Amino acid sequence: MTHQAEVQAILAGARAERAALLAQLSPALQASLPVDATGISQALDHLGDAAGLDVHREQVEAHKTNAAVLHGRVFGRAPLSADTVLAAFVDGARVRAGMLTHLADAVGGEELVIDVGRVLERHPPDRDLPAAYEAQEHAAVVIARHLDEAAR
Repeated sequence: MTHQAEVQAILAGARAERAALLAQLSPALQASLPVDATGISQALDHLGDAAGLDVHREQVEAHKTNAAVLHGRVFGRAPLSADTVLAAFVDGARVRAGMLTHLADAVGGEELVIDVGRVLERHPPDRDLPAAYEAQEHAAVVIARHLDEAAR
């Protein structure tokens, strides 16, 4: 299977799992989960493995300053506000954007970094979170396609 097909399958599987989960939740709980990074995180792991990079470890390190993590360190198990939840999603998107750029550089150099950057900059996470997540999924497919083309 090509990297592009593998990444697309990962993303489609994660979307299907999210849809199944959301169907079981109340509308209020659904609203508190505006996006899901499972697919893009799994795609990053796949692409990192293909590139010989441990992006999973890099993501874990970068998420240590996530808004929700910091809230937990300061306030313990106190409930998160809606703003903190949203900030955590935005923080996560920023981390993944950095990982995508790092991967693009590792596998394709400056030209691929520019291509991926164009995809990501059209939808910054702090403006339109769902669009930013979609852009990140697209960027992962662009990187996967590059890996496939380089292997030919």
